[in-house]
Amino acid sequence: MAGPEPLVLVSLSTLYQDGQARTLQAILDALAGLALRALVTTGPSVDPAGLRAPANVEVRALAPHAELMPRASLVVGHWGHATTMAALSHDLPLLLFPMLAQGDQPVIARLLAARGAALTLAKDIPPARIREAVQALLGNSAYRASAASLGALIRRRDGAQEAADQLAELLPA
Repeated sequence: MAGPEPLVLVSLSTLYQDGQARTLQAILDALAGLALRALVTTGPSVDPAGLRAPANVEVRALAPHAELMPRASLVVGHWGHATTMAALSHDLPLLLFPMLAQGDQPVIARLLAARGAALTLAKDIPPARIREAVQALLGNSAYRASAASLGALIRRRDGAQEAADQLAELLPA
């Protein structure tokens, strides 16, 4: 995945989500011909061979996100906590496709969009809209600056200490 173009990391979940393969294909179609490189990870629930990838995109079942994020310019995801927090801790803006209508995915995606660090799209959006969102996120440094602001907050917090403090509050005095 070497090259001068921006690197886009796409990961919609390692767990099965309804419509996941269809959304991944729409993302692949949207990225075709753009001046970027992309790596799409499907997890075990979508067979990479079942997707049509354009020349500028590599599709794998799995890839080491921790090694890719320092070189990436954008992360496309479903608002999985691990991937989203990792992206923000690397100051990366996000294009989010909440795959579940219930739960926290849509709410968190909207909050990140309101903070200017992400754009959100429905999982059944056409490729042309996805393409516009990718271009907007890569072409406007304000998204990266907002993601960096949130990333700085994440890096300043000691998660283990905060968890221990919260658990201590639950213990009887």
